[in-house]
Amino acid sequence: MMTWENRWHPLLERWVTVTSHRGSRPWSGGRVTAAPDAPRFDPTCYLCPGGERISGIKNAVYTDCFVFDNDHPAFKASAPAPVPAPGIYQNARAEGLCRVLCYTPDHAGRLSGLSEDQFKAVVHCWRDQTDGLMAAAGYEHVFIFENNGEVVGVSNPHPHCQIYATPFVFHTVAQEIQAVARYRQADADNLFDAIIRSEQADGRRILVETDDCLAFVPYFAQLPYETVIVPKGSWQRLPEMPASVLDDLALVMRAVLKMQDHLWPTPQSYILAVHQAPKSLSVDHDYRCYIRLQPMLRGPGLQKYLAGVETGGGQFLNDGAPEEKAAELRAAGLLVPKES
Repeated sequence: MMTWENRWHPLLERWVTVTSHRGSRPWSGGRVTAAPDAPRFDPTCYLCPGGERISGIKNAVYTDCFVFDNDHPAFKASAPAPVPAPGIYQNARAEGLCRVLCYTPDHAGRLSGLSEDQFKAVVHCWRDQTDGLMAAAGYEHVFIFENNGEVVGVSNPHPHCQIYATPFVFHTVAQEIQAVARYRQADADNLFDAIIRSEQADGRRILVETDDCLAFVPYFAQLPYETVIVPKGSWQRLPEMPASVLDDLALVMRAVLKMQDHLWPTPQSYILAVHQAPKSLSVDHDYRCYIRLQPMLRGPGLQKYLAGVETGGGQFLNDGAPEEKAAELRAAGLLVPKES
């Protein structure tokens, strides 16, 4: 069934245009090909165990999660003081801390390929890093993300994510916090609870549901196969979640990533982001920690380009109806080998 309509994105407070009739339009542009098989260990890789980084520091010969300060940080405590801004403009030091988390010593691995215990260890490491950085002076917000695949611009294929701690809140999270507050004022309800109830009532977009977590392709998805994974409890940040919920969150994420990677012969490329509240947010605010997965392939070998309308105009065109894409992901989940 063709879906051609505007849908309101309640967290970003803007319209998304679903144009599923454009998904099969003629395409003569480039195609994404599968990366060649990588070795389990690459002695030239600066993320592999024992590898030497650009700083001259050698990595530990690690066997599970490994965290270190980024040698090429976007934010740093010792960032230089800026020169005075001209005219009406403002500037500030790019203060903060950037870390790298290697998921596994396996250079050829993927997050989706981790065992259940390995995946849980990653999520618990996210929790520990958030906890430590939130407790440190000078940091207001912790943002964790993974860029996966050449399409996204990843600089090293070794499976890893990044952890940024900054004295300010990243724009998208700040937008969401404001939207949640406005929804509470207008509707006397928790926006995240309302979204969960709406998805459960419809059911067509749900991928995985457990007692603690819900994974779904949101009604307001901006990209084909975009997925939200949200714990059902009112936890603003990862460190507030019980260990059992963190474990469940890990298993649900793992299941969703396996669905994504079994859609086509070429694994999905994506941006994975952990959205969580800043340090100073009131404890009674409705904002909730959740995971957003933004896949960047709209079909086998086909990149979803953020072109004139999206980048220039800020208006997302989603070439795939969320209901159809959720069904495709559920079907792909049936192809995942049981032993994996």
